[in-house]
Amino acid sequence: MSFARPWGSVAAMPTIAQIRATPINAPLVAPYRFAFGSLASFTTTIVEVLDSDGALGIGETPHGDLAAVVERLGGRLVGLDIEAANEAEARCVARTGFSLWDDAAAERRAFGGIELALWDLRARRAGVPLVELLGGRVRDTVAFTEYFALRHGKEETPAQVIDYCLAAAAEFGSPLFEGKLGVLDVETELAMVADLSRELGPGRLLRLDANGVYTVPTARLVCRRLAEQGVAWLEDPCRTLGETERLRRDGVCLSFSTHEADLARAARSGVPDGFCLDIAELGGIRRTQDFLRACAALGIDFWCYSGDAGVMTAAYLHLTASEASMIHPHQALFRFASDVVIEQGPYEPHAGQLDVPSGPGLGVTLDHAALARLHERYRSEGEMAAATDAYRQGFRQQ
Repeated sequence: MSFARPWGSVAAMPTIAQIRATPINAPLVAPYRFAFGSLASFTTTIVEVLDSDGALGIGETPHGDLAAVVERLGGRLVGLDIEAANEAEARCVARTGFSLWDDAAAERRAFGGIELALWDLRARRAGVPLVELLGGRVRDTVAFTEYFALRHGKEETPAQVIDYCLAAAAEFGSPLFEGKLGVLDVETELAMVADLSRELGPGRLLRLDANGVYTVPTARLVCRRLAEQGVAWLEDPCRTLGETERLRRDGVCLSFSTHEADLARAARSGVPDGFCLDIAELGGIRRTQDFLRACAALGIDFWCYSGDAGVMTAAYLHLTASEASMIHPHQALFRFASDVVIEQGPYEPHAGQLDVPSGPGLGVTLDHAALARLHERYRSEGEMAAATDAYRQGFRQQ
């Protein structure tokens, strides 16, 4: 018996021809204030993977300027089959999570941007939305919170923050809110939370983020008062998870989240109750899927971090659409953003929801003019541009 087309005659799979990385500054409408100071833009790195047929996939790693690391790792991948996911990861990510010679965390995050671009490339070549390669849809829309913070030239007082949130609820139907603490004195901020919770109504002020600003005694007080106002989650109340564990042992009933991806510690100690991370932090979509499923098995929650230039958010949409355990709304600074690198422009949730893109791949298109514009911002402003007096004045004049 013979076959008309033996397996050996199948056309060769495309290979990775080039990997480019561009650091950019994604600017905010106005600098926001938080415990570390104030921030006028996010520095992130856009990744482009070109294959041997000339097809292009895009990714992003929102962890500052990782362009040199991305391109160094890219050199290890040129010539590799675009489907060789295991080999690509093995060439780029330390199996133990540690290296004597390189920054293993930077390499993991850089590879996360490359891996995302490879997923986009594969899905584009297949002519399907990325969610279909991730197992298919379990939902068609994805939930996000509405974010608030004190902002230079915008919401500069607690009363103005409350007005901003009420306006967002009225105009956009935003059902759930989260925002920053740790900027003003404790009593002033707790009064703002109480007023905002009362004005929004029960259960709508979901999460707050202290960025590790409190001592343990202060955190005890804050947690007790927040629980009285119906706040469900507090992110990083103290500088370390060890200090946060002390709050749990003291009987604090609030749930705690963090950006520190220590799943073993969470399983052992019960802190944190949830993780707020991005796909690149974990080393790409496949590793994020593994992390998500381990979280689900252990009863630990997960949602995605905000602060990117549009490509990473598209990945959140596809991943969330494919994962039944991702039931919590993601962070969203969408209305804080003034420029992104995708042709579709900044995201605009309504009723706290975004549709999952239906086009091939990630379903978003890189705007090369925006990429050049935001790269120039990075070159002129530097990494993670802070809001100096001169910079704040520039924002007021826009």
